[in-house]
Amino acid sequence: MTTMVGTEKETDVKKILVVEDERIIAINICSTLKQYGYQASYVSEANDALEQIESEHFDLVLMDIMLNGPMDGIEIAGRIKRTKEIPVIYLTAYSDEATINRAKTTEPFGYLIKPFNSRDLYISVEMAIYKSQVQKHIRVVESRLAENQKWETIALVASGISHEVNNPLTSILNLADLIALEAKKTANPSLKEKADKISEESERIAKIVKNLVSYSQSTNSQWTYSNLISILSDTRSFLHQYFLKEGIQCELEMGDIPHVYCQPQKIKQVLLNLIQDARLRVNTREDSIGRKIAVTLSMKEENGNEFVEIKIKDNGGEDMMMGISQMNSLDVTRSIIAEHKGNLRRDDSQSAWIFTLPIVKPVS
Repeated sequence: MTTMVGTEKETDVKKILVVEDERIIAINICSTLKQYGYQASYVSEANDALEQIESEHFDLVLMDIMLNGPMDGIEIAGRIKRTKEIPVIYLTAYSDEATINRAKTTEPFGYLIKPFNSRDLYISVEMAIYKSQVQKHIRVVESRLAENQKWETIALVASGISHEVNNPLTSILNLADLIALEAKKTANPSLKEKADKISEESERIAKIVKNLVSYSQSTNSQWTYSNLISILSDTRSFLHQYFLKEGIQCELEMGDIPHVYCQPQKIKQVLLNLIQDARLRVNTREDSIGRKIAVTLSMKEENGNEFVEIKIKDNGGEDMMMGISQMNSLDVTRSIIAEHKGNLRRDDSQSAWIFTLPIVKPVS
């Protein structure tokens, strides 16, 4: 059974779930939380707690350790930790060493010994929610730093590859030309074919290196008015060899799009992440024929505001376990788009990622 105490009147009201099998205690805690401006509900059984946490968003769980039933509060908290990022505060009348040591393994955000007063409850709740928010912010910052460092590393490696590969590659191409000339003189078609193959593969390597260097040149985070069509074309060129190998056709449909005020390297990262996700989905198809990714850039207007809409549509399989939706790069992608005041959504009916960037006109 779930009982709601208080209603949410503001969008920033924090929601707290109380897991407590003593009904009077649970109601008293919820009433106290309501007085401090929280929205609270309580459950008395382990299965109800897990169902509530799975189906609703909560900012904090107050968890009684000693519950009736096959699972105690520590086991429930362990399950929460494995699947959700929700802080937990333990409530208990017992403080023996063995219980504390078990509780520690779930990394709780607090530990209240019954009986406790309303002030202790309020302080513990506020500190837990604040600490949780700080930790989430730190993870976002660390993720952004990791992305910046990754692209700086790519730029450095690309520069080294260009220097180390292009010189011997030039020698190989020259030797291939000499072999082709010798084959022509001696009327040796087999040798000529091999020389042409060497030239073809060497030029392919040169193109890969060129694309890598070109793609990683702008690794700074400066804001500038950038050409999205050029950024998108660079991204497709960067992935061209993968598309070629996997038989994927990547089509671009681009209208008359104005320059967008953005951090171009970060927008490249967004496009790369989303197109890579589409590529993974396309590769779930059993057949290798007709694999396709379509990227469309178009202008939109809503409530007097103009923005660019980028749609990345694939004809892949329906396995939603694939792609960045199961990886950290989705968080990075969302944070970059949010930083640019844009929006990202997944339209499963079209099998497409759709994100928008606002049009910011230069100050004259």
